[in-house]
Amino acid sequence: MSERALRRGLFLLLLFLGLALAALTRPLAPGLALNLSPLTAPLPALGHRLGQNLRAGMGALLDRRDLLAENRALRERVALLEGENRRLTLEVERLSRVLEVRQLQAPGVVAVAPVVGEDLSGLYRRLLLGLGERDGLRPGMPVTAPQGLVGLVVEVGERQALVRTLLDPESQVGVRPEGGPGRGVARGAPPDRLVAEFPPTVRVEPGDLLLTGAPLGLFPDGIPVGRVERVERVQGGLKQRAWVRPLVELSLLEEVIVLRPL
Repeated sequence: MSERALRRGLFLLLLFLGLALAALTRPLAPGLALNLSPLTAPLPALGHRLGQNLRAGMGALLDRRDLLAENRALRERVALLEGENRRLTLEVERLSRVLEVRQLQAPGVVAVAPVVGEDLSGLYRRLLLGLGERDGLRPGMPVTAPQGLVGLVVEVGERQALVRTLLDPESQVGVRPEGGPGRGVARGAPPDRLVAEFPPTVRVEPGDLLLTGAPLGLFPDGIPVGRVERVERVQGGLKQRAWVRPLVELSLLEEVIVLRPL
């Protein structure tokens, strides 16, 4: 038998078997489809739900990223507002101190100067201010704080100024008792006291408040200076010497108020 006849025979055999198998399985096809349909029906719905869940998850992730970015931007904004609020609060406090000085001590305020340094040696008690000649400061300007008198500007540079405080041994301030007549002169007695001398006719007692007076003419009248701690007679009773504690704590000063000179 030739190869061509063999191939033709195999083809006819396979064709016959295919027709026979189709004839035999046709009655079973509807039943098989019905049996498989309940099993395969959930698959499309499951795929649809899975797609929806994936889309919802991706949307939630994108929303979360947007929320995180918005939250970060809000935190930065709040930090800026808090900083601005602190700055405004400090400015209001500074203006309040200036207003207090103007109302109670002297109207001629030149500047509010930061204290940037202090000489704590045993010989001098002086403060270094962060403002100078370009800010309007001049030698001879009184320096004060809401609590009371601080001292006098003695040297001025372009950007800094030196203040001789009440506690400096070279300091001299005309003083008077609050609510009573009489005048005296107070000098610095380091490290933390003043010594004021009065005529014997002036009534001075422990606890009295001393204010700036007119004898030396360097400071406006009526600025609080210090409170008397003790009084003693000197030079055979020809003078009274009062030991005075200043009202201003120099080591705690962060800024001072500079006044116009008299």
